[in-house]
Amino acid sequence: MNNDKRPMINNALRVLRLYLGLSQKQIADELDLSQSMISEIENGSKSVSMDVLEKYSLNFNIRMSQLIFFAEELEGEPIKMRGKLIIANRVLQILETLSPREIADAS
Repeated sequence: MNNDKRPMINNALRVLRLYLGLSQKQIADELDLSQSMISEIENGSKSVSMDVLEKYSLNFNIRMSQLIFFAEELEGEPIKMRGKLIIANRVLQILETLSPREIADAS
Protein backbone atom coordinates (compact mmCIF):
# COMPACT_ATOMS: atom_id res chain seq x y z
CA MET A 1 0.00 0.00 0.00
CA ASN A 2 1.24 3.48 -0.79
CA ASN A 3 2.30 5.33 2.38
CA ASP A 4 0.17 8.32 1.31
CA LYS A 5 -2.94 6.13 1.55
CA ARG A 6 -2.10 4.67 4.96
CA PRO A 7 -4.43 5.98 7.69
CA MET A 8 -2.62 8.44 9.96
CA ILE A 9 -3.30 6.43 13.13
CA ASN A 10 -1.37 3.55 11.53
CA ASN A 11 1.51 5.95 10.82
CA ALA A 12 1.35 7.29 14.38
CA LEU A 13 1.71 3.79 15.83
CA ARG A 14 4.62 3.07 13.50
CA VAL A 15 6.33 6.31 14.56
CA LEU A 16 5.79 5.37 18.22
CA ARG A 17 7.38 1.95 17.69
CA LEU A 18 10.38 3.47 15.92
CA TYR A 19 10.71 6.13 18.62
CA LEU A 20 10.76 3.40 21.27
CA GLY A 21 13.44 1.55 19.28
CA LEU A 22 11.43 -1.66 19.14
CA SER A 23 11.14 -4.17 16.33
CA GLN A 24 7.70 -5.27 15.21
CA LYS A 25 8.31 -8.58 17.01
CA GLN A 26 9.25 -6.84 20.25
CA ILE A 27 6.23 -4.55 20.25
CA ALA A 28 3.98 -7.48 19.31
CA ASP A 29 5.28 -9.36 22.36
CA GLU A 30 4.74 -6.30 24.59
CA LEU A 31 1.15 -5.93 23.35
CA ASP A 32 0.34 -9.66 23.21
CA LEU A 33 -0.36 -9.42 19.47
CA SER A 34 1.18 -11.25 16.53
CA GLN A 35 4.04 -9.71 14.58
CA SER A 36 1.96 -10.08 11.43
CA MET A 37 -0.83 -8.03 13.05
CA ILE A 38 1.64 -5.23 13.84
CA SER A 39 2.94 -5.37 10.28
CA GLU A 40 -0.58 -5.19 8.83
CA ILE A 41 -1.44 -2.25 11.08
CA GLU A 42 1.72 -0.37 10.16
CA ASN A 43 1.36 -0.91 6.41
CA GLY A 44 -2.29 0.14 6.56
CA SER A 45 -3.85 -3.13 5.45
CA LYS A 46 -5.56 -3.57 8.86
CA SER A 47 -7.58 -0.97 10.71
CA VAL A 48 -6.63 -0.05 14.24
CA SER A 49 -9.29 -1.11 16.74
CA MET A 50 -9.99 0.60 20.05
CA ASP A 51 -8.72 -2.56 21.78
CA VAL A 52 -5.36 -2.23 20.03
CA LEU A 53 -5.16 1.48 20.90
CA GLU A 54 -5.91 0.59 24.51
CA LYS A 55 -3.05 -1.94 24.51
CA TYR A 56 -0.62 0.73 23.26
CA SER A 57 -1.98 3.15 25.84
CA LEU A 58 -1.66 0.81 28.80
CA ASN A 59 1.69 -0.72 27.86
CA PHE A 60 3.46 2.52 27.00
CA ASN A 61 1.69 4.86 29.44
CA ILE A 62 0.28 7.08 26.68
CA ARG A 63 -3.32 8.22 26.79
CA MET A 64 -5.43 6.99 23.88
CA SER A 65 -6.46 10.58 23.25
CA GLN A 66 -2.79 11.52 22.80
CA LEU A 67 -2.35 8.81 20.18
CA ILE A 68 -5.43 9.97 18.32
CA PHE A 69 -4.46 13.63 18.61
CA PHE A 70 -0.98 12.84 17.25
CA ALA A 71 -2.55 10.99 14.32
CA GLU A 72 -4.93 13.89 13.65
CA GLU A 73 -2.00 16.31 13.66
CA LEU A 74 -0.23 14.19 11.05
CA GLU A 75 -3.37 14.11 8.91
CA GLY A 76 -4.46 17.71 9.29
CA GLU A 77 -1.38 19.44 7.92
CA PRO A 78 -2.26 22.27 5.51
CA ILE A 79 -0.97 22.24 1.93
CA LYS A 80 1.87 24.66 2.75
CA MET A 81 3.20 22.13 5.27
CA ARG A 82 3.40 19.23 2.80
CA GLY A 83 7.13 19.79 2.43
CA LYS A 84 7.50 18.96 6.10
CA LEU A 85 5.43 15.82 5.57
CA ILE A 86 7.68 14.75 2.70
CA ILE A 87 10.71 15.26 4.94
CA ALA A 88 8.97 13.43 7.79
CA ASN A 89 8.27 10.51 5.46
CA ARG A 90 11.97 10.38 4.52
CA VAL A 91 12.91 10.44 8.22
CA LEU A 92 10.53 7.54 8.82
CA GLN A 93 12.19 5.62 5.99
CA ILE A 94 15.62 6.26 7.52
CA LEU A 95 14.40 5.19 10.96
CA GLU A 96 12.93 2.05 9.43
CA THR A 97 16.30 1.10 7.91
CA LEU A 98 17.97 1.67 11.28
CA SER A 99 15.39 -0.30 13.28
CA PRO A 100 16.12 -3.83 14.42
CA ARG A 101 15.60 -6.34 11.64
CA GLU A 102 12.56 -8.56 11.91
CA ILE A 103 13.43 -12.17 12.54
CA ALA A 104 10.95 -14.79 11.43
CA ASP A 105 10.22 -17.45 14.02
CA ALA A 106 11.72 -20.77 12.96
CA SER A 107 9.13 -22.70 14.94
